[in-house]
Amino acid sequence: MKKTSLTRKLFAPALLAAAIAPLALSASAAPDEGGHHREHRAEQREALFERAGLDAETRDALAEARAEHHQALQELQAEHRERLEEILDDDQRAALEQAKREMRQEWRAEQRQARETRLEALFDEWQLDEATRETLREQRAAFHAEAQALHDQTFDSREDRRAAWQALRADYRETLAEHLDEEQLSRLREAMRPDHKGPGSHHGGERPRHPDAG
Repeated sequence: MKKTSLTRKLFAPALLAAAIAPLALSASAAPDEGGHHREHRAEQREALFERAGLDAETRDALAEARAEHHQALQELQAEHRERLEEILDDDQRAALEQAKREMRQEWRAEQRQARETRLEALFDEWQLDEATRETLREQRAAFHAEAQALHDQTFDSREDRRAAWQALRADYRETLAEHLDEEQLSRLREAMRPDHKGPGSHHGGERPRHPDAG
């Protein structure tokens, strides 16, 4: 009976998640990924509900389903942790965690190299001179530094953080627009898009803290 109940709790919200997924995939990552991402998904849900013409009662029912889904996931995760503790001893758990850290580091390094390769390929295709290339590299490095500082900064509210992030992205885009046209900007964003399908991505794995390009 418990498995059937958990299955229902997990399955129903999955239908809603599938409907929202195309919208969520277009969202850009940002500092404070957790809070900002949840807030953005909530806004997407409301926009989707509004467009679908769902009434308040139906929205409340969906919210209840999401809450049940979250609770069911927490119960399953707790059971999973208990099961792992029964299977693995301390040394094995430590070895497993170390292996996971090494795989994440290797994956990040591969992602950085792949992005750099795509970036240089675009520069070659656009036949940019070396001075322009260096300027774009410096602008990108500056953006990363400012994004990291923004990530570490304390804000009074999520709205303030989001506004600061949007301003940073807008400034970066304006800077890039001095050297690239709209089509090039679009292709640059696509080339620099991070691949979230890395180690642990199916179980809450780490995501990049900020995007690699405007």
